[in-house]
Amino acid sequence: MATREENLKKINEKLEMMSDEELEQVAGGNIGQTSADSQLLYDHGLIDDWHGNLHFTFHWNSESKKVDAAWARAGITCCTTVVGANKYWKDGKEISREEAHNYVRNNFKRIHHIYYRLK
Repeated sequence: MATREENLKKINEKLEMMSDEELEQVAGGNIGQTSADSQLLYDHGLIDDWHGNLHFTFHWNSESKKVDAAWARAGITCCTTVVGANKYWKDGKEISREEAHNYVRNNFKRIHHIYYRLK
């Protein structure tokens, strides 16, 4: 049986081999994106509530569908994923997450005033 120190050494060796993008996914990557999206969408009245990372971790299947539906109300198709980057389309053309956020900010009145951040 390996000691704690040996296990930590193996983990650190694996982490050193990963890119920053891969590390971000390990740290919650798109659960964090979807959480931040829910906050933006709530702020602009496109979803009834928003949730943090922990809630999405335990309720991914039901809550990510609500975020996708809220994006649809904004006219954007979104595919939320647990691993890898969320994908966004407007009028059949793939757009960046930043472009999707800007579209909502520019086209929907802000009705709630919570703090959110683009991750």
